[in-house]
Amino acid sequence: MLTALNYNKEKGIARVADRGEVERLLKSPRNLLWLDITNPDENDIDLLMETFGFHQLAIEDAIFPQNHPKLDDYGDYLFIVVHAMSLPSQEEQRLNIQEINIFFGKNYLLTIHSEPLGPINRLWQRCQNNALNMQQGAGFLLHAVIDNVVDGYFPVVEQLEDRIERVEDQVLSGGDNHVLESIVDLKKNVLTLRNFLAPQRRLLSQLARASNPFLRRATAAYFRDVYDHVERLNNLIDNYRDILNSTMEAYLSVVSHRMNEIMKTLTIIATVMMPLTLITSFYGMNIQMPEFGWGWKGYVFVLGLLLTAILVMVLFLKRRKWI
Repeated sequence: MLTALNYNKEKGIARVADRGEVERLLKSPRNLLWLDITNPDENDIDLLMETFGFHQLAIEDAIFPQNHPKLDDYGDYLFIVVHAMSLPSQEEQRLNIQEINIFFGKNYLLTIHSEPLGPINRLWQRCQNNALNMQQGAGFLLHAVIDNVVDGYFPVVEQLEDRIERVEDQVLSGGDNHVLESIVDLKKNVLTLRNFLAPQRRLLSQLARASNPFLRRATAAYFRDVYDHVERLNNLIDNYRDILNSTMEAYLSVVSHRMNEIMKTLTIIATVMMPLTLITSFYGMNIQMPEFGWGWKGYVFVLGLLLTAILVMVLFLKRRKWI
């Protein structure tokens, strides 16, 4: 589905009705077009190929979104890939990653994604209500799109931080069988974030240098600001990775300690029972013992012998400070 906005200095912001009007508006450098395509169909592909004349490889990357963040310079336009992320709920542990493909030219910005996105929708509404983001040219509009995407990372990072703190508390309180699964899921999310943030940092570094003729020198400062945000996020993610590694080690130490305590208890029980087993096996031999003729006194004697053996073993273990 294609939706489009056009900004003209004299006429202001206006919705663009159809493809023919898009072709007409593109011819005038006074216009700034923002076209947003959700779940592109064949008509949208024709628009990319015939009206804009984009390179086939760039169109394939935009239609089949399985790319890492990147920036490709095709001379007359840039093809940029960034990713929006969200962490939907407590029950759904995995990150939701949504690719945004951007074609950036002198007087247009074209965004393509497979489903509706919060950062794009919010910016779209702001542009409809206030032309500020489009008044300063396509470069500033590109900055606004990427800045909104990066701003969406901070709630995700905060949610991850909260989950990491909860897992740490669970580990320190003894944990349960689900703690390890939670730690592994968090490590995967942190690694995924790091894998996408690192190339986006390089992408923003390229934009901040303003080597492209479509970017004004003043706009580069805004990209440097977004670069600083991504750099900060990278540092946070590196810290979280170290914390999760420490949490994993602490969990394994707790499990090992718990296992040692269990083995210690079982060993004490087995050690205390060893003399009892010896005594009962001795009296279980198929020979006549003198105590068998003592009647109830023989029973008391054997029982006392067993209790004495238990007491001696317990005192021995306590004296050696093993219990």
